[in-house]
Amino acid sequence: MMRTTLSAGLFAALLTAHLAVQAEELTVEHYIALSIARLELAKQSWTATQQPPPADAVAALFAGYGVEETDYLAYTGAHREAIDAYLAAHPEAQAHIDALSADIDQAIPE
Repeated sequence: MMRTTLSAGLFAALLTAHLAVQAEELTVEHYIALSIARLELAKQSWTATQQPPPADAVAALFAGYGVEETDYLAYTGAHREAIDAYLAAHPEAQAHIDALSADIDQAIPE
């Protein structure tokens, strides 16, 4: 079976082209989309290299959303109730996050 992987640069370019969001416009929906994209990047990296994603790929991912990782983390703390409510109302998003997290856990060597 042939595996196709996106390079970090191509992934970042595609993400930037389609998902640019300004930091002041970060909403819970964008936060969840970014969280899923972050997990997908981590899954890809851990599966392919058994290493965390390169810092430049992570930075490019956040840049594609118009935020820095510190903004993302601050949003997490400031909007925990809204995030939890969104995930409760959107079980498919929670299931996707849970599945990606499980895949990452399995890919990380012990």
